[in-house]
Amino acid sequence: MSQQSLPPEVQQTLAQYQTMRDNYARLDVEIKLIEAELADIENVLETLRNLKDEQEIYKMVGYILVKKKKEEVVSELEERKELLNIKREKYRKQLAVLEKQIKELESKLRELLAKYGITIG
Repeated sequence: MSQQSLPPEVQQTLAQYQTMRDNYARLDVEIKLIEAELADIENVLETLRNLKDEQEIYKMVGYILVKKKKEEVVSELEERKELLNIKREKYRKQLAVLEKQIKELESKLRELLAKYGITIG
């Protein structure tokens, strides 16, 4: 049965379900990107911890390298790390809410399909 021949109520619920699944997948990818950046930051911080305080440090800014003090770079990285952790937590909470909503919609969709006598597969 094509989606066009489904009752409007089922079509609407299915569209809502697909949108939520897409949002869930997008958030999941965002979390993975944040976690990858956090791992990179942690590696850089570990490298910096092993350097002397007076060691020359160069930071990439756009297409150029800029000389910076070690403590400035560490401070910037720690700040970025904190921001990313907050963002990751926010996204994780959104994922949990979406997951609950998706399960509720799946249940509603099953009920609607049963109501209209529609079988899948």
